[in-house]
Amino acid sequence: MNEPPQRDHHIAPFDELAAHAGSRGYRLVREPGTPPGWALLDAADGEPLYAAETLADIARYLDD
Repeated sequence: MNEPPQRDHHIAPFDELAAHAGSRGYRLVREPGTPPGWALLDAADGEPLYAAETLADIARYLDD
């Protein structure tokens, strides 16, 4: 039988959030060495738009 491939339902939080950010015109990156550990950049020009300490903070920002 030709069954569809199994979907991976264990997507890493970063991957899922990065895809969500991308759908809104952002690129999610890690900001090493700075107090806010994550940043959303404009997908077109790389301009920093928002920074946060946690992925949960980034998720809340994207959902607002």
